Amino acid sequence: MSNEIQYIRRMHDRIGGGQVDEITWNDLQMDEVFIKVNHTKSFIGEQLLYHNLHCNENEFLDDTTEEISSNAKIKNYLISRIGRIGKRQENYYLYEILQDSEMMLIENGFLIYVLQATLVIFGMLALITHSGYIYAVLGINVVINFSFYFMVKQKYEIYLNTLTLFKEIYSVAYQFNKNSSIRKYVTDKERQALQNLKGVNRILIGVVSRHRANIVGDLSSLLLDYLYGVLLYDIAIYNIAIKKLAQQKEDISSLMTLIGRLDIAISVEEYRKGLECWCKPTESNYPEMKNMAHPLLANSVRNDFSLKNKLIITGPNAAGKSTFMKAVAINVILGKSIGTCTASEFSMPKMRVMTCMALRDDVQTGESYYYREASYIKRIIEEVAYSKEPLLIVIDEILKGTNTQERIAASKAILEYLADKKVYLLLATHDVELTEAEGYDNYHFDSKIEADEIIFDYKIHMGISSSKNAIALLEYLKYPKEIIRVARSYVDENRRSI
Repeated sequence: MSNEIQYIRRMHDRIGGGQVDEITWNDLQMDEVFIKVNHTKSFIGEQLLYHNLHCNENEFLDDTTEEISSNAKIKNYLISRIGRIGKRQENYYLYEILQDSEMMLIENGFLIYVLQATLVIFGMLALITHSGYIYAVLGINVVINFSFYFMVKQKYEIYLNTLTLFKEIYSVAYQFNKNSSIRKYVTDKERQALQNLKGVNRILIGVVSRHRANIVGDLSSLLLDYLYGVLLYDIAIYNIAIKKLAQQKEDISSLMTLIGRLDIAISVEEYRKGLECWCKPTESNYPEMKNMAHPLLANSVRNDFSLKNKLIITGPNAAGKSTFMKAVAINVILGKSIGTCTASEFSMPKMRVMTCMALRDDVQTGESYYYREASYIKRIIEEVAYSKEPLLIVIDEILKGTNTQERIAASKAILEYLADKKVYLLLATHDVELTEAEGYDNYHFDSKIEADEIIFDYKIHMGISSSKNAIALLEYLKYPKEIIRVARSYVDENRRSI
């Protein structure tokens, strides 16, 4: 996983849940799909988009995307405002920090008020008495105050940045609500959140402006920083603001959702513009698609298909079985989450996707390929029993981690169990014995050899595959002729023994 994705997914990991589990997400290379879709301008839009692709029951506001697409003035305004929030690395921790905002409170915060009180008392006494002793005590108080301020500032610097970021988020949301063209996209709940957070925003104005000035580092701002440091004013305001934010987490989340929602609308609009062919999904009794392509492949071969029943797909290696199944699954997820399918037509019922595809041994846990595969399929079977809506199940090379005899026996048993369940199933296999299972339709991908070259059409066809290209593929890859000859002799022996 790239460092960039690790930061982006922090919010999703904290929230948890979603219809697309991590096994399915990894099987379908959804991180790469996310990168394709992602044209967001802020970290908020990025994190919310990543989460929404997992939780595809969320309603996508397609009308907003279409309006932004047709109005360059609105789009440019949104981009300029949302872009101010940006994607600085430390920003991706904001959601977690706000959820744990109590941790942002300064330890022994009561000392702030004690030191402020003693500073005022000794200052007044010094003015009244002009006592050298009082001036000395006042000087010690000043040193203690500044040392305390400097220590707190170093420790809580990241949290001060968080307050600066909150101020920026509030400002952007406030501008959206004031803009006559954008205001209609702001919900009543989000307007109320702006009202509720007005007081926090007001008390932060001075703290944030001084914090920004300190970053620039001019002399006047540094002197002002020392003065406020001695008075402990900014850190007292900081503690008050944090206490208020801890009580208003939901309001802050509402403003982040507003900005993220509009950012996602811009992102989807730009993603659609870059697609050769796309459509909005419609609702139907079963998945059906025309000119469907895999979202990650340039110049992808397109397929028409109707998944009216459970399906077993056969065919030679590299013919396109896995790519086709992934394309169906990814399009279902994109259709439900962002209303966009890479097809000319795509219809489907309400359903969720579960897969068992990209498997390997896990050296760290000691789990074998077969153990992991059996576990992954078991999670699907358990979900079938409890799911309130139909599942689209995608399994590539079922139970291939074990010997042929037991693989076929166990696979047949699983297929029989699923036969009468309300699921849509795509299963790829080289075991032709499984094609006899009742309740399943048979489709295949094909290949042919012309002039010592293997040609694939990457199209799905009805029926069971008769192609066998494993040895031909070795020959195409220039394996030694002796290996090819012996391999073919063994195939002939097997045929004669049947």
